[in-house]
Amino acid sequence: MKSILLTSTALVAFAGAAAAESHASADMMGPQGVVWGADGEFGYNEEVEGGFYFDGGLAISTTAGMNMGLTAGLTLDVDLGFNEATPGETGLVGDSSGDGAFDNISIDGSDFVVFVEGQGAALYIGDTATASEKTWSGTTNMENDGFLEVDDVNDGADNGDFVDGVIRGDLAYGPVTGSVSFLMADGVATNDDFDGLDGMQVGAVSTFGAFTLGVTYQQGVDAMLVDASDDEIGTDGIVGTNDDVSGDDGTVDEVIGLFASTTFSGANVKVAYAQNLDTEEDSIGFQLDYPFGPVTATVFYSIESAVDDNYGVAVAYANGPVAATAYYHDGNDQEIGLEGSYDFGMGLSAYAGYIQNDGDSDATEAYIAAEYDLGGGATLIAAYGDAGDTYTGDNDEIGNAYEVNEGTTVAVSFTF
Repeated sequence: MKSILLTSTALVAFAGAAAAESHASADMMGPQGVVWGADGEFGYNEEVEGGFYFDGGLAISTTAGMNMGLTAGLTLDVDLGFNEATPGETGLVGDSSGDGAFDNISIDGSDFVVFVEGQGAALYIGDTATASEKTWSGTTNMENDGFLEVDDVNDGADNGDFVDGVIRGDLAYGPVTGSVSFLMADGVATNDDFDGLDGMQVGAVSTFGAFTLGVTYQQGVDAMLVDASDDEIGTDGIVGTNDDVSGDDGTVDEVIGLFASTTFSGANVKVAYAQNLDTEEDSIGFQLDYPFGPVTATVFYSIESAVDDNYGVAVAYANGPVAATAYYHDGNDQEIGLEGSYDFGMGLSAYAGYIQNDGDSDATEAYIAAEYDLGGGATLIAAYGDAGDTYTGDNDEIGNAYEVNEGTTVAVSFTF
């Protein structure tokens, strides 16, 4: 589940899908108990939240040791939304009139993963990463590395109405680690062509001395997986309504990718190739990251067969209380941004940023925010976000390095 400051429940870090990714000890035997966490946020924002709002959630994690050095476990996040549900909706509790700030409480489960790990192998079932997320490492702004990720298949109408989750197996053998995954569906009537397990992904990564090599393949899916109601050209493996390819909207493209990286004289160098086998278009990406002192400089160039080439530069600085990032992207993706933060000490930190999207002076995001640590897991937050007239993003995600609601927000968040 994506953690969005000031906008949605950001459940405790130990419990999400990350807890299922190999943190359990293989020599544990027997149940280890259940670990609980909780968080909540109460605040005021008129522009996005419509006034006073409250979000809360629970995080649950448990593991148990088994024979043969295996560990089994599960993780689950439970999100509580107040006055966000429609009367009669499944999972609705409380007063259904919808007249009060705390009516229509919705309960949603997310990031549910059951796993077994041990002996260099693992099996994950649920809202877990796809094989491409585990193995693919492309360069910045490649247009044709549209590998499906877990958030593409379980986050709502545009990104996966009819897919329940992912089943993925991992195996490590010598210097090679590999993963294979399938999409899972429950046989929804409008999705008859989807066969329970479909959309195979397979990938492998190997390290030889200073070199890392990887390959990832994604099987195409012809069945309707999504409500393809977005009007953007899809770059996430899902064919949107404006994609000029054969097949139905909402299908998944067949994609293959190769990458190699190494470290040379302190610089990290990467080259990657990805081809969409449905459109027969490809991308060749190059990227160089060079750290010197508190600064890391990045340059990238992506050669595109179908659209303008993408290229850009970024500089990140982190030293003591100051952190800042400045970047410039051009080509098919045009964006410029400057974001930074300052830690005043004594629990007080400030954040600010400005981003111009798509080369349009009116497609902008700007924000300023402050956090104060109240102790005991509580934080006081004050922020202001402003989006330009032609901004097309979500108004509860103003900013990249730090996200705020559009308008003025004052809130207190708690982590237990």
